[in-house]
Amino acid sequence: MSRARLAQLQSIYTENHAGLTAVLDRAATENRAQLTEAEETQVTAFRAELARVGPELEDLVSTESRSRQMADLLAEVSDGTDADDGSTGTGETRGTATGTGRFTTQDRDPGHYRSAKEGGTHSFFHDMVYSRPDVADDVDARTRLHEHQRALSTGVAGAGIVPPKWLTDEYAPLARQERMLANAVRHIDLGDDPRPMTLPHQTTGTDAVVAEQASENTHPSETDAFATSTVTVTPKPTSGIQVVSRQMIDMTTPAVDELIYGDMLAVYDTKVEAAVAAAMVTAAGAATVTFATNTLWAANNGKDALDAVIDTEFAVYSGRKLPPDLIIMRIPRWGRFRKLRDTTGRSLIPPEFARQQMVNVNGVGTIAARGQVEDLAVVPTEGLGTVAVLENILIARARDTILFEGAVQRFRFEEVAGPESIKLGIWAYTAVNVRYDTSVERIQITSSTT
Repeated sequence: MSRARLAQLQSIYTENHAGLTAVLDRAATENRAQLTEAEETQVTAFRAELARVGPELEDLVSTESRSRQMADLLAEVSDGTDADDGSTGTGETRGTATGTGRFTTQDRDPGHYRSAKEGGTHSFFHDMVYSRPDVADDVDARTRLHEHQRALSTGVAGAGIVPPKWLTDEYAPLARQERMLANAVRHIDLGDDPRPMTLPHQTTGTDAVVAEQASENTHPSETDAFATSTVTVTPKPTSGIQVVSRQMIDMTTPAVDELIYGDMLAVYDTKVEAAVAAAMVTAAGAATVTFATNTLWAANNGKDALDAVIDTEFAVYSGRKLPPDLIIMRIPRWGRFRKLRDTTGRSLIPPEFARQQMVNVNGVGTIAARGQVEDLAVVPTEGLGTVAVLENILIARARDTILFEGAVQRFRFEEVAGPESIKLGIWAYTAVNVRYDTSVERIQITSSTT
């Protein structure tokens, strides 16, 4: 069991619980019976994240507790174990791999492939290579892999060998931005079925059919005005192959496993994030408000920037007939919003603790946590790019964008051109569909470097 994963989930749970409490406490402090649209969105997001990590966190805590109890029990009976006849000092027969005793090899991971943090000494990649008869036919390596595979469920693993669970647990802390926008929109799991999907939508309505009667005995209009069409969404693979030298497999600790595979998963997340952002930019079409330069965006003590947000909010509201709930921007742009000041130098988007003392607040937020601007939840993301040219600020309704995503296919390996190189790869199908183009509008800054 990965203690790193337990710590990660505890951090996520604590952060989201604190965020949920802060939103609800703010409404109670202001004596409001109803939450705003932005607060409802934040509360929904916080609760969804708590519901997502809660069961796994509870399971990990329970597993950790059971593991400690088991370790204590084994420590108590270890002195009475007879290694030759398989009996214990109490006369009780130990469990075997076939499941005739109390424990079986399927009960838990045999623990051959632990992370470096947990004192692991065996590399999963190394054993994949050297267990092959045509390479080295390392019996010990083959045995460890066999026992590891037997202890795990492979039902949804896809092709290839299933890596130890801690490999996938370790990628989150790497120094890349986590998925912000991809986690904010709707998500539909493809599982292991990446076939194209047909999504129906209405094209014309009965607006010209339904009308007030012109005069008595006038027959209502009879017209077939209702029409529908379909959109085909075809998931495409996001994949990559890392070529690793045999020396790296031979001469490193298990840390190489988490470094290589973890880095590939982190890059995969950034690609998915960029794909969601690109689809939303395309759906937005022409900009609702355009600023030629960053200087013009920040003019009039931020009034023009905030007016642009309001105008674009209502462009979504008018087109989609429902209000938006997200404002999506590059990370540096969130910093520029935070620096907006009124004529007396007071922040227009102060930290939450200062909000109660200020009357000119247009939002709240800090560098460490997402905030809000004009009642829109802020999503700072590198998915919109890192080059400050033709910069976009998106205002959108989160539920109207769908990310379809399949399970990441487990890596396999093969020799490239000889014994000196090994291939490691990942493969996953994804697709993004914006159900209503009117649900996304954008502000454009043509050259935000000036």
